[in-house]
Amino acid sequence: MELDKFYRVIRFFGIGMIFLSFSWAIFKSSIPSERRPSFAKAVGLYTEGKFQESLEYYDIAVSEYPEFIHAKRGRARSLMQLGRDQQALEAFDEVLMLDPDSAVSFANRAILEDRMGLYAKAIEDYERAIKMDPKLGEGLDWFTRFLQNRKDKSKTLPERVETLKALMKKKIQARSRP
Repeated sequence: MELDKFYRVIRFFGIGMIFLSFSWAIFKSSIPSERRPSFAKAVGLYTEGKFQESLEYYDIAVSEYPEFIHAKRGRARSLMQLGRDQQALEAFDEVLMLDPDSAVSFANRAILEDRMGLYAKAIEDYERAIKMDPKLGEGLDWFTRFLQNRKDKSKTLPERVETLKALMKKKIQARSRP
C-alpha cells in the first residue's frame, strides 16, 4: 500500500506542474512584455523574406537601442540579402568590433565575402567561425531546414572552405601559365 500512496503523490505533483505551466503561459501572454517591438517586427519580416521592410525596422531598433547588437546584426544580414554588399560588409565590421566573440557574425561576414569574391578573407572568417564554434561547421540540421523550407542540404562550412581553397589554387595556377 505504501507504493500506491507514493504514486498518488507523484501523479498529484505532475498534474500540479502541468496546471502551473499552463497558468504561467496564460498569465505571461496577457501581459504586454514586448520591450523592443521594432526589433520583433524586423525579425518577423526577415523570416518572411521581406528584407527591405525588415531593414527599415532594424534601423528603427538600432536608433532606439544603439548598443543592441542583435538589431545591428539583423541589419547587416538584411543589407546582405538586399545585395547591398559594401554596406553589409561595413555593418558586419561594426558588429564584430562590438562583439568580437560572435562566431555567427564571422560566419555571416564570410558568406558575404564569399559572394563578393573576397575568397581569402572568406576562408579566414569561415575558419575563425568554425574554430570559435565547431557546431557551426556542421551545417543546418533537418529540423531547421524543415522550418526554413529548405529542401536541399547545403554545403557545410568546412566543405565550402575546401571548395574556395581549390578555386583559389586553380586561379593561381591559371595565372602562372604562359
